[in-house]
Amino acid sequence: MGRHEPPSNRSLYLSVAASTLRFAIIVALIVGGVVVINQAFPDTSSSGTGTLPDGGAPEVTESPSPTTPVETEEPRNTPSPTVAGTIIVVMNASGVEGLAGDTTELLVDGFGYEGLEPGTAPSLSDTTTIYYRTRRDKVEADFLENDRFFRRISDTIRVARLPAGEDIPEEAQLAIYIGTDYASSL
Repeated sequence: MGRHEPPSNRSLYLSVAASTLRFAIIVALIVGGVVVINQAFPDTSSSGTGTLPDGGAPEVTESPSPTTPVETEEPRNTPSPTVAGTIIVVMNASGVEGLAGDTTELLVDGFGYEGLEPGTAPSLSDTTTIYYRTRRDKVEADFLENDRFFRRISDTIRVARLPAGEDIPEEAQLAIYIGTDYASSL
């Protein structure tokens, strides 16, 4: 019946072939798993050809305030806007002659905004309001509201979406209605 024979070269070759085959199968399964995982979870950080609503601008939301007040004098974190090239129109709602033109000049020279011909608001207003046209333009409006330029009236200034039907040139991204609060702070 079975006698014990010394190992032959044939059994050595079979053992090496079986190990190599097992290794190849394991590598194939790992590569296949990586491919399946990559297909299941595509990389969304690369730029695609699709379009995003509102030009792809991120929606800016305010974080909830902490439950215990924190006293700090650091300025609020505002997203970095693309001020240069932003088209603005300044409307005088203060009743002070020439204030819209002077403010337009200051904003164009000091910040790099592109200013349209200033105008007179249909009615006087106590509060300075910065109107934005799109969600992307809100970033610039928030920046301007929090900047040193309007800091002296920061507790009364408002930022709002431009209402439909306003007589503002279509190319204007921001419409700044200068109120009596701004005029009196000068």
